[in-house]
Amino acid sequence: MKIKAIITSLFVAGTLASCAPAITVKYDYDPKVNVRQFATYRIEADRTRNADPIVGSNLNQRRIADALDQSLKARGYKPVTQGEADLVVRFFMDSKDKQQIQSNNMYSPYSWWYGGGGNTYSRQYEENRVVINVSDARTNDIIWQGWATGQLNNRNKERERDQAFRETVTSIMKNFPESAGQDYGAAR
Repeated sequence: MKIKAIITSLFVAGTLASCAPAITVKYDYDPKVNVRQFATYRIEADRTRNADPIVGSNLNQRRIADALDQSLKARGYKPVTQGEADLVVRFFMDSKDKQQIQSNNMYSPYSWWYGGGGNTYSRQYEENRVVINVSDARTNDIIWQGWATGQLNNRNKERERDQAFRETVTSIMKNFPESAGQDYGAAR
């Protein structure tokens, strides 16, 4: 009967792994700001908050900056390389270790044979967060903020990681106004 317990444990562990937390996206904004006044942007990594050597690496910073650039251009904003931009888009990433605990609470007629009923399983994983702050360059006040939490750095291949970061930034930025000259009401 020990084989049955092992098979059950492997099945539940596999199910737990497949139930990894999805990427959750949220955003907030200042409704008093007239977004129609903004047309240009500059992207910056928040150097003080990107201290994690893995998640905050230059490689991941480039992935996010490239995805932000594509997203803002697609919405009609223009990048500024020289001179003053209307918007300063700063981003940072961090991570923390998390634990997911799940109990199957299933009892079997054979539970007495292989050690009782109802098993609890635990899974350790790294949760990543990407935060994008969009500020009015003149006042340095944040006018829009979007963030995503979930497992970004768990992909094994470079192409999958690139895609994960690109999709995450796209998911965050879909809540940003569609193009320069529109207000928040037009973004929904």
